[in-house]
Amino acid sequence: MKPLNCLKIALLLGALWLSPGWLSPGALRAQGAAEPPPTPANAAADRWPDEYLVVRQPSPETETETEEFLAQTGTRIDQVAACGSSRLLQVWRLQRPDTKAVLETLAKLPGVVAVEPNWVVRAAQQLPPVQPEEPFALEDTYYATHQWPLQRSEFARAWQLAAGQEVALAPVRVAVIDSGVDFNHPDLSGRLLAGVNYVISGTVPNDDFGHGTHVAGILAAQANNGLGVAGGASNVVIDPLKMLGSSGSGSIPNLIRALCDATDRGADVINLSLEIPLVIDVALAQEIQDAIDYANARGVVVVAAAGNSNGGPVYYPARLNHVLAVAALTIDSQRASYSAVGTQIDLAAGGGSYTQGVLSTWPSAVPGKCVGSGRVLLQEGAHYYCTEPGTSMAAPLVSAAAALLLGARPDLSPAEVEAILEGTARTLALPQTQAGAGLLNAARALRRALASTVSLAPEALAVTLPPGAVPLTRTVRIANSNPLSATVAGEVLLSDWYTVPNVPDSDFVATAAYGQPAYLTVAISPTFLAIGNYMGGIGLAVTDAGGQSTNRWIPIRLDVVGTLDRRLYLPWVARGDEAATSLPFQWEIPALSPTVLITDSRQSVPVALPFPFPFSGQGPPTATVYSTAEVYADGFLAFAESGTPALPGHNQCLPVLAEPAQAIFGWWMDLDPTLTGGQILAFQPASDRFVVEYRNVGVVGFPAAVTLQIVLHANGDIGFNYQEVPAPVAQNLNQLTPQVTVGVQARAGLFYNQVACTTAQEGYGWPPGSATSLLIQRKDAY
Repeated sequence: MKPLNCLKIALLLGALWLSPGWLSPGALRAQGAAEPPPTPANAAADRWPDEYLVVRQPSPETETETEEFLAQTGTRIDQVAACGSSRLLQVWRLQRPDTKAVLETLAKLPGVVAVEPNWVVRAAQQLPPVQPEEPFALEDTYYATHQWPLQRSEFARAWQLAAGQEVALAPVRVAVIDSGVDFNHPDLSGRLLAGVNYVISGTVPNDDFGHGTHVAGILAAQANNGLGVAGGASNVVIDPLKMLGSSGSGSIPNLIRALCDATDRGADVINLSLEIPLVIDVALAQEIQDAIDYANARGVVVVAAAGNSNGGPVYYPARLNHVLAVAALTIDSQRASYSAVGTQIDLAAGGGSYTQGVLSTWPSAVPGKCVGSGRVLLQEGAHYYCTEPGTSMAAPLVSAAAALLLGARPDLSPAEVEAILEGTARTLALPQTQAGAGLLNAARALRRALASTVSLAPEALAVTLPPGAVPLTRTVRIANSNPLSATVAGEVLLSDWYTVPNVPDSDFVATAAYGQPAYLTVAISPTFLAIGNYMGGIGLAVTDAGGQSTNRWIPIRLDVVGTLDRRLYLPWVARGDEAATSLPFQWEIPALSPTVLITDSRQSVPVALPFPFPFSGQGPPTATVYSTAEVYADGFLAFAESGTPALPGHNQCLPVLAEPAQAIFGWWMDLDPTLTGGQILAFQPASDRFVVEYRNVGVVGFPAAVTLQIVLHANGDIGFNYQEVPAPVAQNLNQLTPQVTVGVQARAGLFYNQVACTTAQEGYGWPPGSATSLLIQRKDAY
């Protein structure tokens, strides 16, 4: 073994000293098998559904009665006689409402030695958690059905990230220089300061035009108050500085006054959803630039609408220095026809179109001003909401994201805020002159601002095997919560019974960033080992982007035992309970012969659903309902309002902004049933469920096949049952195979839930393993 440096020696010794049971390699060899683990507190998840083991001692005197009873009550699916035993071990499937009574009777029949559930045999290892994303639930009336700009920029995931990491967002003061605000609107309650009126000096800055209230709601409307809409940032207090009058126009002197006052009054962010044509004199533009420079020098982030020039140039003040210029996108992430174009564009966000605008708060004093192209007035009680398109609507989304960043990191400078927002934007198929760095992504931006956390999954590798067992592999994921890369320097403690094949030498250096984890696959070779306990490990020194270093240790333990753990379970019929985990492994059984959908090289076939399937994500179940689905050989079902969705060449991570726009990805990768003689089937096991089963379908370019089920529930829930899928293996330090996507995406990606995704460039979560079931409820797509 190569000598370790002092750091690594300290790392290894510390890990061994602090971790009971994890000693140096070979320290416990030849000491025999460890004590068997206790019976699980909840064993229901360890049995194959509706299957029972019947141990029989056959004899001519007992055979007829027992055989007739079994034939009448169930179906025999397997039978084995252990070498050296005169008994028969049979597996029977019993799907009856009176199963418990049948088992009690069966246990008393002649020749029946034991009756137990058909226990699942699993590899003795720690697996990373496989589970859907935890959604951020919202109960605002119009959020699910109308607030697509927040959804497209993933604000709900930003809120969930802050809640999950228990980040207490500091209050952030945002000056909205606009037409004032409706101080009586309940969705803005508790969000407003007194403000200033520059149009009529000395009076309350009430909104008599509507625009300022609309902008304020996009920024900071109360979320989860059971009313109207949600704003982008709950930590915002708005300072309404009214310099636009009842017609929506104002003066440059009042704009300059408002800019200077906003800074002096303590603004952290200034939102400018307004435009000035390029006809103004350069000297006058410089006066506005001076006021913006004054704000910037004092740490204020300035955000401005790029302008509605219908593809013309970017207007003032967005085209000035130290201003985040925001272009407008439609719901399908295309440039809005009215949005300005130019090199000054920094970012893009949802501004809507004339047919699908942006919904936000509207003042009750002027409901009649919510008229014209792209505007629709909605009323809830005595208060109003209006849809309106414009770059004015895109800018406050960026201001809200800036407020989230400053709430988490008040120390950030305007330049740092801009760098984070631009550096985490989603790249679009649009030129920089139309969308800048891309689509605003509030969740990724907030993640970038938070502290980096590097996690190991699993944190330890432990395997129990009998002598002579064949070699096997286990993979560890090294994940980073931050998009900035952490450096992982490691050394494999050399041994003769395990290797790390994707590491060329015992020393290695890798990087890990959010969505780009590092992987270590450990190959364990127990075949020629004597009975005993074997220990080893991998030492890691992790340095984040800020230079902070931590030491980690991945223990590797192999127990070679004389006999496999024969856990003593009392028969199920004697336990008196049917406790189960939240979702034990399940496998749907067809009541009738299933319909064969695909056995050849066809990519997809349509299938009629036996019930209207609500597939809408959060919101009312009637929002989007489908009667047909397109079943793809590549492991997913797609839904389209018209026509058949195009098939991408490879799996992608969610949300997919192209086709398939709405789909259920059970195991999205390149599959082909002709490779293995597999089938894709459909059946209805009950009135409220419909199943598409991929049975022994081959994986293209990979020596494996998959057997899994996608289960549609009539209430919109979606189940995934995995009987057999390939285990993940690292090809190098930053690439995992199989490359697969598991999750759901509704309403063109506005709502989604991604369980796992691995591609050549990205990696999120962990693919489900064999004998695993998952359930994604309709409301979990967010």
